Amino acid sequence: MCTATYLPLSSNSFVLTHSRDEKAIRPAAHPPKAVSIGGQTVTYPQDPQGLGTWFAVSAGLTACLLNGAFMAHKPTPPYKHSRGLVVLDAFDYVSVDAFIRHHSFAGIEPFTLILAETGRLTELRWDAKRLFISDKDPKQPHIWSSVTLYGADVVEQRERWFTQWCAQQPWSAKGIRNFHLAAGAGDPHNALRMNRPQYLTVSLTSVVHDGHHSDMYYQDLTQPTLTSPTPTYLPLTHQPTFLRHAIA
Repeated sequence: MCTATYLPLSSNSFVLTHSRDEKAIRPAAHPPKAVSIGGQTVTYPQDPQGLGTWFAVSAGLTACLLNGAFMAHKPTPPYKHSRGLVVLDAFDYVSVDAFIRHHSFAGIEPFTLILAETGRLTELRWDAKRLFISDKDPKQPHIWSSVTLYGADVVEQRERWFTQWCAQQPWSAKGIRNFHLAAGAGDPHNALRMNRPQYLTVSLTSVVHDGHHSDMYYQDLTQPTLTSPTPTYLPLTHQPTFLRHAIA
């Protein structure tokens, strides 16, 4: 499930934002925490069910995952492990290229994985049989919608919303987060902040990377909106830092 957007803010900075759509009955995620993976500090919110994540960031790499590859599929468990663990596996290699060459995706349910670095944006789609690799232009905006929840017509509609927003608004982290919260509000079934009988958008996560360090902004949309005017930061031993709760 989910929706992700990428916005270049300058020649070496970007913001990657992810709306997580989940079953209403799924256990609430743990807020972002910092752990050591492959000798580097990686920050991510954790799914208590699969123990993985949909979004993680280190000083040099930002990764986010959407369920499904090119089209909706029928799950055929058992799988080797949760797709959310693939996100963390990416940080256990010396480079994105090494991860692509050497990681085994066999036995994993289909997914789309976005890997953002300074000056590079890579899209991986795994359809349970083959890995498809696409280098995206890091100087252009991009949007992805999970094919497990949204049909081709809705994906195209969301792309139009995004294109219109990009043409009419200044690009900023605050602006794109507002887009994720408001776009398509007249259609709650397919809006970026969606609300269906069994599914809803449960969180909004952004990483702003400026070429030297990254900041994570995480908001649990199932909790009451904070009203404090001062965000709370948790400094890490190594970059990046993250904002535990974003102000709406």
